Amino acid sequence: MQIQPLSAGLGVTNSTYDAAASAAEHAKFSEELRKVQQQAEASSSSQTDIEAQKRREKLKEACEGFEAMFMNMMYREMRNTVPEGGLFKKSNAMNIFEDMRDTELMKVAAKGGGIGLADMLYKQLSPQVESQIKELAINKF
Repeated sequence: MQIQPLSAGLGVTNSTYDAAASAAEHAKFSEELRKVQQQAEASSSSQTDIEAQKRREKLKEACEGFEAMFMNMMYREMRNTVPEGGLFKKSNAMNIFEDMRDTELMKVAAKGGGIGLADMLYKQLSPQVESQIKELAINKF
């Protein structure tokens, strides 16, 4: 003997129950899908922000490096204008030491603000980097 549901024998259908269950399941699925999409967007936007910050830092470092190199060349040429003299003749080791010292001195000076060349270069080149960042963000979505 097979047991029939009570509604089967009465001719009453559970269409409202089935419709409500289907609607609830659809709503739950939609909510889960929305949460996953938000997490994906947050993850990709944070990655884009990290990449953008890295690009800005690389540009700043390149500008400071250029300023340091420019200042080093300028300092070297200024040093060449000073006549050599004194009790002892400069050795090759002393020339190498002075060149290395001057290079490091100009690197420190450029990082500390220098003559403002790095800041001016950064201001001029940053719009190009920002446009690249925007293109990167658009292409990710």
